[in-house]
Amino acid sequence: MSALYRAPIFFLTSLRGGWRLALSAMFAETVFRVITSGFYGAATQALRKLEPAWLAVLIILLLAPAVVQVLEYGVHHLHGTPNVKTGVLVSSAMTGVASLFNWYAMRHGTMLTGKEGQSFLADLRNLPWIFWRFLSAGPRALLRRMRGKP
Repeated sequence: MSALYRAPIFFLTSLRGGWRLALSAMFAETVFRVITSGFYGAATQALRKLEPAWLAVLIILLLAPAVVQVLEYGVHHLHGTPNVKTGVLVSSAMTGVASLFNWYAMRHGTMLTGKEGQSFLADLRNLPWIFWRFLSAGPRALLRRMRGKP
């Protein structure tokens, strides 16, 4: 799924080099994400129960994306992707949000693999609710804090 929303980033940011280079950059990103997304997802799943939660968030927002983005930059630089810095910058922002969402979903039992996982269809059915809970987590925490509840 990661390749579905990241590949268009590289297509759009590479268009100034022409549509052939843009398609090539999109293909390079798709291959990169197909290869790396499973590893990244497994790492996120391994961190989902880490306490304190803020430490997991710090690792997920800074350390893990830094490694992946450096690799991504290397792939696109070697590939000759036009406007690679802009593509990687936009992709990095998406990585932060997507990583937090994936971690949140996994902490709530969705998007897991192995014995703890459920079917992909069941995950897809749960995603709207998980997405809503993810988006509202900050405001809900703020309201709890204002009311003096932990």
